[in-house]
Amino acid sequence: MGKPVYLGRIKFSWCDECNVPLAGDRCSRCGSAGRRVKITPPGEVKIGFEGDIGILNDALERQFGCRLDRDIILFNRVPHRDRMDEVIVDGEVIGSLRYDPESGRFVFVLRMMGAYLLGDCASRGFVIADDGAVNPVLSGKNLMVPGVLDASEGIERGDEVMVKDRQGRVFAVGIAKMSTEEMRSLSRGVAVKIRHSGYGEFPKRRRSGLDEVIEANREHLERIEKEAIDFIRKVHGENDLAMAVSFSGGKDSLATLLLALESGLDFRTFFLDTGIELPETLEYVREVGKKYGLEIDWIEAGDAFWKSLEIFGPPARDYRWCCKVTKLGPTTRYILENYPQGLLTLVGQRRYESEGRMKKGRVWKNEWVPNQLSASPIQNWSSLEVWLYILWKGAPVNPWYRRGLTRIGCYLCPSSDLADFEIERRYFRGIDEWQNYLRDFARGRGIDESWADSAWRWRHPPRWAGQWKVRREYPEITFEGGEWKRVIVDTEDHERIRNMLFALPEGSWRIAPSGQIEVREDFQGEALSLIKRAVGCVGCGVCLARCPTDALYLDGENRIRIREEACIHCLDCLGRCPAEDF
Repeated sequence: MGKPVYLGRIKFSWCDECNVPLAGDRCSRCGSAGRRVKITPPGEVKIGFEGDIGILNDALERQFGCRLDRDIILFNRVPHRDRMDEVIVDGEVIGSLRYDPESGRFVFVLRMMGAYLLGDCASRGFVIADDGAVNPVLSGKNLMVPGVLDASEGIERGDEVMVKDRQGRVFAVGIAKMSTEEMRSLSRGVAVKIRHSGYGEFPKRRRSGLDEVIEANREHLERIEKEAIDFIRKVHGENDLAMAVSFSGGKDSLATLLLALESGLDFRTFFLDTGIELPETLEYVREVGKKYGLEIDWIEAGDAFWKSLEIFGPPARDYRWCCKVTKLGPTTRYILENYPQGLLTLVGQRRYESEGRMKKGRVWKNEWVPNQLSASPIQNWSSLEVWLYILWKGAPVNPWYRRGLTRIGCYLCPSSDLADFEIERRYFRGIDEWQNYLRDFARGRGIDESWADSAWRWRHPPRWAGQWKVRREYPEITFEGGEWKRVIVDTEDHERIRNMLFALPEGSWRIAPSGQIEVREDFQGEALSLIKRAVGCVGCGVCLARCPTDALYLDGENRIRIREEACIHCLDCLGRCPAEDF
């Protein structure tokens, strides 16, 4: 497990009387105060859909021969090298469901409450201890082979197991260090490495359903809805800008859209089709528009990702050129064309998603999109609050959530876990096509194809993913000479370079008698930046909104150019640029 991340107060408790989760402190059904449930920060709890519960039950049946029959099962995402969720049933954390990249399967890691719950129905995955071994195990020792009375069939080394006494009562959980056959045949050694031990029982509580969960949280949902609507009206009143909602097809932007509808204010809705969206997401966005009578502006990035892929290579968590090319650039152009004075955009950003988003606040400007003011009415909402709000409003849910995904976005996003790709692969062949591309990319650079299994998601992979050095080819740019530096670039785009250098102040560059471009030494840095943009432009358009005289435009090749008659040499265009940053 990774280090816990504290991004705000964990808003999660349990009403034992009604047997329902609470996002607030008190139950609206019975008035009882909620019991705090100890979960791992940041506390991103979600209500399990059929896909989540199916994955959980598949693991339980494979490991212990039993399944859970519950209407309400909650999953709390915890830091880990891949996907891992604490599983909460009837207000108790029964264990963790984690994805094992080596086996490509989900594994359930027991806690004592889970063993108490499953002990009676387990037909495999258990070891029976002799009476003489019970007290040593309860005192913190491992279960040794002489203390094993018997073991269920099929246990292998590394399996999660529960330990029972002669009477069939569970009193410990841990990891098998031997197979069933070895436990039965060997006379010495550790049979089970014990993780937790102790006698107890799983609490018997009334069965509850989703309607009761919603009713128990109704007053809290009404309060946070009112606060969010007040925020929307306030930020709208303070800024003389048109307002829009950026709808991605995910849960957070859906909650934001619902709040905007409740505000009664005029706004537009836009959806950004990156060209690498899941097909069901595109259908879902149209469904939401139809349900709420919205004319959704459809912004298309087209094949920008695939064209840029040829230049930048695969994106990564620490090499996210893809967002700039497929999202921020098209958004900038959309705002320029439709809202030349700028746009107030409501977005579904939340503090509990990451440390960076926690620090950003509720209103901010993105340096990549200077003509947009962003605001998040749900900045301080937890994942549970978002889901309860959506279900309370009876809004349609993206089908990929029901299949088990925890986040919705581009299907090949490097920020996804391997577990996400495994779920997508069951329904969408595009994942296998992407894997084929990654293997071809690896072969073309002389590195082992195993890089394509996991490590591709980082430019500088963590140690556990392997230390890979991936060669990426870019045109070399050098300067030679004294006060006037000759520009040497391994490219045929000299005319394009000359056009971009026009942004420099007059007298800072020239064409030498030899025909070479020369730049004054004190403007070498600015010249290098402009040359990188000229050579590496992918046509994202993020720079267009920076020019105060509308001197920048995209030409027929969808690459940046300068209208020389309009340029005032202010160099405001030298903001963030994928061609330079990446």
